[in-house]
Amino acid sequence: MRVFLALARHGSLSAAARTLGVNHGTVSRRLLSLERSLGEKLVERRPEGYALTPAGAHALEAASDMEQAAQVLGRGGVDGGPSGLVRINASPAMSNGFLASHMTVADLGR
Repeated sequence: MRVFLALARHGSLSAAARTLGVNHGTVSRRLLSLERSLGEKLVERRPEGYALTPAGAHALEAASDMEQAAQVLGRGGVDGGPSGLVRINASPAMSNGFLASHMTVADLGR
């Protein structure tokens, strides 16, 4: 899907390949594989570049939704870090020695 999204956004195999850091042949092969697996022609080659077919426009909408969902899942939260109250139960020796020396003021402010 990343290959298809890059081609749909940039309109050429070479531009999509540069964006993804791959060879233009790789983009072409992966697009062909995607089209075969879906049983639909997603793009048409034109003199000015690649254009989406009606099936390609539908696939682009679904692929964009998938990309957005993956980004949300990858972030894990608003700032990407854990949130909420964390309680640690430790012996005095552990809390005064090890834990205190590894915590900063920024850790306490969260």
